Amino acid sequence: MTGGIETAKLDWEADAPRSVFFGDIYFSGDGASEARHVFVDGNDLARRFARAPHFTIGELGFGTGLNILAAADLWTRTKKPEGARLHFLSFEKHPLTAGDLARAHRAWPQFAAVSAQLRANYPMIAPGLHRLRLAEDVDLTLAFGDALDMLSRIDAKIDAWFLDGFAPAKNPDMWSPAAFAEIARLSSPGASAATFTVAGEVRRALAGAGFVVEKRAGYGRKKEMLAARIDAPPSNRDDTPWFRTSGARRLPPGAAVAIIGGGIAGSSLAFELRAAGLKATIFDPSGIAAGASGNPAGLIMPRLDLGDGPPARFFRSAYLHALQTISSIERDCGEIVFNPCGVLMKANKDEDRDRHARIPQSDVPPLDMLERRQDGLFLKGAGVVDPRRYCALLARDASVVRRRVAAIDCAPGHVAIIFDDRSHERFDAAIIANGRDAGRFVQARTLRLVGVMGQIDLFPGAPAPDCAVTFGSYAAPAPDGGLVIGATYERIGWGASAATTESATLDNIEATRRALPAVAGALDVRTSMPRAAVRCQTPDRLPIAGPAPDWDRYGAAYDDLRLGKRRAYPEGLAAPNLFFLTGLGSRGLVTAPLCAAHVVADLVGAPPAVERSVADAIHPARFFIRALRRGRRSLSKAGPGEEA
Repeated sequence: MTGGIETAKLDWEADAPRSVFFGDIYFSGDGASEARHVFVDGNDLARRFARAPHFTIGELGFGTGLNILAAADLWTRTKKPEGARLHFLSFEKHPLTAGDLARAHRAWPQFAAVSAQLRANYPMIAPGLHRLRLAEDVDLTLAFGDALDMLSRIDAKIDAWFLDGFAPAKNPDMWSPAAFAEIARLSSPGASAATFTVAGEVRRALAGAGFVVEKRAGYGRKKEMLAARIDAPPSNRDDTPWFRTSGARRLPPGAAVAIIGGGIAGSSLAFELRAAGLKATIFDPSGIAAGASGNPAGLIMPRLDLGDGPPARFFRSAYLHALQTISSIERDCGEIVFNPCGVLMKANKDEDRDRHARIPQSDVPPLDMLERRQDGLFLKGAGVVDPRRYCALLARDASVVRRRVAAIDCAPGHVAIIFDDRSHERFDAAIIANGRDAGRFVQARTLRLVGVMGQIDLFPGAPAPDCAVTFGSYAAPAPDGGLVIGATYERIGWGASAATTESATLDNIEATRRALPAVAGALDVRTSMPRAAVRCQTPDRLPIAGPAPDWDRYGAAYDDLRLGKRRAYPEGLAAPNLFFLTGLGSRGLVTAPLCAAHVVADLVGAPPAVERSVADAIHPARFFIRALRRGRRSLSKAGPGEEA
C-alpha cells in the first residue's frame, strides 16, 4: 500500500503475467499485435492521426502501458499536420511497480525508445493525476485510483477510448453502467471506443450511455471484439457552473504567449508552454528570479494536510509534480539543482507530536516518503533547491524582455501587451504571473492578494545540518555551501518595498537557537548575508491559477447568489485568452509547476493536470463567488461570530 494505492501483484508465468488480484492476464504471446488490432485499428487511428492537429486517447486499465506504447509508436510514424500533439489519459487502480513495468517491457523491443521514456518518467505511486512526457509531441496523464471515482473527478474531451480492464466477470466494477456514463460525459462528439470483450453487459452499458455499438472480428482465438461511437455526448450538469469558463479558444501549435513575471510562476509557465509546442515570452523589468524566487536556497517539501479534501490533494500532487519537473530538467540539461537531503519536521510542541503521529495514518502522502523519528517527522526525498538556477533552467527556451507591462487589452483573437510608453505587442494569449503586482491590472481587481515580506539569512561559512530542518522557521544547507535560515513573516502594503534589517537577522538566529542550539551557536549576525523579498498570498493560502473571468459578465450572471436563488446559472465567461498564476505564498517552488501545467492544459485543450475539485479550489473566481454567497447569508441575518 502506497499512499492509499495498492500496487499490482503479478504472477509471472512463461508468457502471460497474471494479476493476483483479478486472476486474469495482462498480455500473452504477441500482445503488441493484439493491442494494434483491438485498440489502434479498432479506433481507426492510422486514418485519424494523419489529419489530427491534436488527439486525445482515454484508457481504462493502464496495466503495462502496452496499448499506449502501440499507439505512440503509430503516432511517431504517421505524417501529421505540423505541430500536432497526442495526449493520453489512462486510469489504473493497481499500478505496476517500476520493476514489473521494466520486466514487461522486455517483451516489446520494437517500442524500446518510448517505453524507456515511460519508465524514466514513471511517477511515485500515489492517488491522483500524474503527468509525464513520452516524446516531444506525446504526453501521458496517469490517473491512479478507482476508475469510477477518478472518472467522476475530472473534466476532459476524449477522442478515442481504449477499454482494457480485466474481463468483466473478474473486474465488474470497471464495466459498470455508471462508469460508461462517465465515459460518455468525457467524450468529444464523434468519439470512438474499442474493447476486446463482447460481453452482453458491456454492450448494454455502452448502448445505455449513448454509444452505437458493433461487433468486429477479434484477434487470434477471440472471434469478436466491440467497436463503438458516440456522436452526441450528454451535456454536463454542474453545481458550480461559474468555474466552467467559456470564451477561451484552444491555441494552435506555435502560438505566442506573453508571461507577465519572471519568478518561479513565470518560469514554470515557460517550461510548460515549450512542452506544449507554444512560444513563450517573459516580460519582467528585473529578469528571471529577481524577487522571492531568487533566494539562495528553497525547500522542496510537501504540505502535509490531514484528510483528503481538495487542498490536501492539491499540495500532495504539487509536491510529486515538482519532483518530476526537477528530475526532468536535471536529466535534460545535465545539471543538478536539487539536493534530496531530506527534511526533518521538528515537533517542538505536544500538538506537533500529535499531528505527526496522525499524518502517517491518514494515507494522504505516500507512506514511503515518511519516517517517524524521536524529534519529528522525516520526509525522505524532500530537500533543497537552488531557486535561481531552477528558474533559469525552466525558462531556458523562453524569450526574456526586461520591460514593465502597464496594461493588457483582451480582444477576440489576440491579446495586446501595452508598455509604459504606450507601445504594444500582440500575442495569442497572456498569463499574469507577477505576484502581488498582478493587482496593477484591471483584470485582477477582485482577486484577494496580500503582500508578505520575508527575510532569510545566508551564512556562507557556517556549518549546516545534513538535512533541512523545519520548526516554524527553517535551517538548510545552502546549494553553494553554508547555511540558510529563515524566514520572517511581515505583512507589507501595496506600495512598500522589501528591505533587510538586523533585527530580522536576530529573529532568525533566535528561532534557530530554540530548535537547533548547536547550529545557532556558530552564527554571528555580522557574517550574515540577508535577503528580503515579498511573497504574494491569498486568504485561503491556495494559489490563484486559471482563466481570468470577465468580471462584468460574472456580476450580471451570478448576482442572484446574494439572494440565495437556485436556478440554472450559465457557465462563466472568461476574458479572451487571459489567465492568472499568482498568490503562491511561501510554497511557490513546490506549487508553481503543477499550477503552470494546469493553466497550459486549459490553454491547449489537453487532459487536466488537476482534478475538478482542485481546479475549483484554485480558480480565480472563487473569492468573487464567496463574496456573493456571504451577501446571501448577511441577508439571512447571520448571527454574531458567524461567517457572513
